[in-house]
Amino acid sequence: MDTLRRYVFPVIWMLILGLIALALVKMAFFPAGDETAGEDPLTPGADFDQHALVTVEPTDLSSELVLPAMVQPDAGTALKATTTGEITKIWLGNGDQVDLGQRILQVRYPVEPEPVEMPAVPDGEESPEDAAPVPAPQPAATEYRYVNLIATAAGTISGMEVVEWGDLAEGDGVATISPDTYSIIADLTPEQQLSLLDVELDATTELPTTADPVACTTPAITEDAEIEEPAAPQAPEVDPYSGEMLTPDSGGVSAAQLVCPVPAEARVVPGLGVEVTVDLGTRTGVLTVPTTAVVGEGTAGTVFTLDEATGETIPVDVTLGMRGDGAVEVTEGLEEGQEILEFAPGVDAEDMTVEGGMW
Repeated sequence: MDTLRRYVFPVIWMLILGLIALALVKMAFFPAGDETAGEDPLTPGADFDQHALVTVEPTDLSSELVLPAMVQPDAGTALKATTTGEITKIWLGNGDQVDLGQRILQVRYPVEPEPVEMPAVPDGEESPEDAAPVPAPQPAATEYRYVNLIATAAGTISGMEVVEWGDLAEGDGVATISPDTYSIIADLTPEQQLSLLDVELDATTELPTTADPVACTTPAITEDAEIEEPAAPQAPEVDPYSGEMLTPDSGGVSAAQLVCPVPAEARVVPGLGVEVTVDLGTRTGVLTVPTTAVVGEGTAGTVFTLDEATGETIPVDVTLGMRGDGAVEVTEGLEEGQEILEFAPGVDAEDMTVEGGMW
């Protein structure tokens, strides 16, 4: 037993401690998964075939345009003075509700008395000089005419700063009558406005206070009287991870707005951010290709076919139509059953969506 305690047990403990030390060294200097250390962890892998083919086939295509928008109060009606004079009475003020034609304040202005003409003296009668003196007439009291200023629209009065017994001049601004209604305003780029030409506007919006989408009643497109110059283009930047050149946002000029009146029963507040969805229609039995297969904007585009003998890609010019979710219509340039590359050269597999539109 002495021998075991003195020689065997110490050797066993030394072996155990040695194994633990070796395990710690491996964990510290040879981590698991080291075989993938040569891969770039910042660049995600792309598991798709650059030469994958897709067949051009007729399908049904629907398109919609989703626009960021904001709830804004409708513009009020300016209430202006119709008479120059002095305010004698104010019946309604800021914050009061008013109906069309309801009186708001009263203005008076003096009326000049009509001149009195002396009658002519008939022949044979005494002249005014020979007659007895007539007492001078006493000045008559000033006469005034009173005019009521009435509301030219229904709504809420705001911005009134006039006071009783203050002076007014014809054309002076008295107040603003707000209609207490709201509209959803979405800015349109020229390209988006072009896609809405000759389209019967059918728009809906989702509000946080309603469970179902709300239909926009009588949507319309309003154009700006003046168009601002686009901002100067910025210098391209370089992606610090991939080293690729980044194209800066040109900040497309908004020349028009899509206006959707908010239904009276909907609960909204000014400044509420929402989205407006415009239905651009549906087409059946049209030739479509994936959006990843097309290079180009508007009606002009390019797809690519594959030369099986050489493995080279061949560009094919096409005419584009409606754009849908992940697909675009081809009106000219391709035939049914023709095979093209599913991913155009330079188009990433992740870029699977395109903004809806009709050209």
